Amino acid sequence: MGIASLILGIIGLLISLTIFKDLSLILTILGIVLGIIAIIKKKSKGMAIAGVILSVLGLILCFSVDSNNSSTGTGITNDSGSGTSTVSVTTEKVKVEKVGLTKTGDLVVKVTNNNKGSVCLSSITANFKDSSGNFALKKEAEDSFVVIPAESYTLVYFWGFDENYSQYPEVSFKTELANISDDFAATGIKLSSNNTGSQIAVTLKNNSGKEIKSSRVVVIYYKDNEVVGAKTGYDDSTVSNGSDAYINVDYPEDSNYDNVSFDKFEVYYINASFE
Repeated sequence: MGIASLILGIIGLLISLTIFKDLSLILTILGIVLGIIAIIKKKSKGMAIAGVILSVLGLILCFSVDSNNSSTGTGITNDSGSGTSTVSVTTEKVKVEKVGLTKTGDLVVKVTNNNKGSVCLSSITANFKDSSGNFALKKEAEDSFVVIPAESYTLVYFWGFDENYSQYPEVSFKTELANISDDFAATGIKLSSNNTGSQIAVTLKNNSGKEIKSSRVVVIYYKDNEVVGAKTGYDDSTVSNGSDAYINVDYPEDSNYDNVSFDKFEVYYINASFE
């Protein structure tokens, strides 16, 4: 048990520095429990103590780093030359505004980054109020760790299949910056897409300078310039620098799972993770 506690403590501590906080939480708690049992039974006591200490450190990091959220941070901006530099960014310069509702009731919003550097948003939250001005509902956007380059924007959506957002006359938004933004590509990503007749085929070109382990995009569908659908697509394959990730995104459906016609679509970058 002492050896197991030590191993769990080491692994849990390392994972606590990544985006997989839930897994780290489980491993560190197990490491603490097994370590305490080993100490009580006086078996592998030295390893058990070390395991408990490492597990506690990992547990602390789970809550401190995954307070992954802050209002200020740093982002990457393109220099006038060929390189990049780091600048200060703040959520005060991130604006969220409603775009429309899809046929399934999803709320699509436009998120504009007015900072001079890129931002990685760990969460985008909507707080809805009823006709009396009372708080009624809190929802988080479908995608988290949304990367937006400097002075640019993206579109995301709030899942609305079992909600009726139109009943709320007032909504406010809150964004949080991720403290682990270095785990995601902020520059060097290029998107291209093709409507195959059955789905949207997206090619994500990785020129970030690093190997990416997963990537996500969102496709927003329109009919007569009104939003009718929103779908997320992702690829979990490893893509080396200079290579492509391929992502298939389904066509939109309505609440009865029938196909929704559209005459235009737009593809937006969500993130590409190095971890």
